[in-house]
Amino acid sequence: MKKLSVILLILSLCLGALTGCGDVVIGPAPTAAPASETQPADVIGSVRDDGPKGAAITLTGGGATIDGGGVSVSGSTVTIASPGSYSVSGKLDDGCIVVNTGEVKGDVTLTLAGADVTCLSGPAIHVIQAKNFDLVLGEGTENRLVSGSKETISELKQDGAVIFCEDDLDILGSGSLEILGYLNNGITCKDDLDIKDGTISVTAVNNGIKGSESVEIYGGAISVRAGNDGIKSSSAKKEGKGFVTIEGGELDVVCDGDGIAAETALTISGGKLRVKTSGDVVGVSCKAVKAETTLTVSGGTLELDSEDHALRSGGDMFLSGGTLTISSRGGKGVISHGSLEISGCDLDVNAADDGVCAEEALTVSGGTVRLYAGSDGLKAGSRNGTGSGTLLISGGSVNVSAYGDPFDTKGGAVITGGSFSGVGSPKTPEGFSSGSSQPSLLFRFNGAADTAAEIWSSSNELVGMIEARCGYTTAVFSSSDLEAGTYTLELGTLIASASTN
Repeated sequence: MKKLSVILLILSLCLGALTGCGDVVIGPAPTAAPASETQPADVIGSVRDDGPKGAAITLTGGGATIDGGGVSVSGSTVTIASPGSYSVSGKLDDGCIVVNTGEVKGDVTLTLAGADVTCLSGPAIHVIQAKNFDLVLGEGTENRLVSGSKETISELKQDGAVIFCEDDLDILGSGSLEILGYLNNGITCKDDLDIKDGTISVTAVNNGIKGSESVEIYGGAISVRAGNDGIKSSSAKKEGKGFVTIEGGELDVVCDGDGIAAETALTISGGKLRVKTSGDVVGVSCKAVKAETTLTVSGGTLELDSEDHALRSGGDMFLSGGTLTISSRGGKGVISHGSLEISGCDLDVNAADDGVCAEEALTVSGGTVRLYAGSDGLKAGSRNGTGSGTLLISGGSVNVSAYGDPFDTKGGAVITGGSFSGVGSPKTPEGFSSGSSQPSLLFRFNGAADTAAEIWSSSNELVGMIEARCGYTTAVFSSSDLEAGTYTLELGTLIASASTN
């Protein structure tokens, strides 16, 4: 397809097609330099240099001037045709920068050094052919790329993006870049997309940032405002692809679709993420963070505010670190369609529906979990009964306020360590099973919202508290301080008693 595109473009030039960003024209270009035989390692923060130093491109409104080789200009289309390193500055009112090294599949590095490019009918930067394309945001520079205009917003979802790259794309450098996509996406990469540094602001009528085969974010300050998905991968055709990885950086995503979505696995090990989604949950998915297979959070700070489920995995989910503050205005807080393991994070959930759910096993072995749920607090098991549906708490601290069950399981609940305090108003109260090695209590008690009831032993010793954010009829409590015996739950003049299981 790429060769066909190039042939068609050359034919259009021969026929005298009009120049401009909507009609990309490959003008006469110097002979492409051969690719370097040795490739330097792709180190985070480094810039590949797979060829000679290229031209300095100065944009002049309706065209450009070139100082150096490897570049041609035809009207308002600037074409980089040789591997190497280039820089661009100035303003282009309605044109584009095309990268096409043809049969010589070498790396191209383009440094934005105060560049402002608008293309009214297509991408501002279109990478047709380059083994790898590095877009460097020059130190201390402000840069701007635009496709379409505010007046063209009604013609949504045309082909392309502001940056449309058909090979690997790396974005790095300490400068800033504003991207305005009035035609479609902000950034589209058909292969692997890495963001390593920079201050990047993306506004797009469709998707904000899309790396078809993968997206990896290591640093930078990234702001996305999108009419559909914020940051996503979309293709799992190749084995091991379709993933999203976030190791650092500061991300602020507001969108009408999914906030951060992976076609396969999604891994978050660092950074600060703020994601807000809104939209019609019936007509479109608008989850804050989702993975179609495995979702792992081992670090970072996540603030999720979602119209739909806030944190969702199609397979297993592992929450082993980080701080997660989750709000779901119309769905579940955390939902795993496989097993869910919580082993060390600080998790605070406020959900209109269930708080934390797993279709298979749900285990808590560490960390702190606080849930406020419009339905059940902890839920294990699928509706069709295919999952194991077991709940195991072996460590950590769990506090639940739920309008439904404190926990609801298909396969039973066991506690062997840690602490649990939960309230709810279930139709059929469920306590921890007799197979638990740590004692627990199940009280029938009419408590009020925003209260703290005290648990006293038969020897008049205070052993715990039941803190409730909603009214309740049932309270469940377990901690290592409990021993076999009878305890009372007291809130003012209200008293209920229960014996350990």
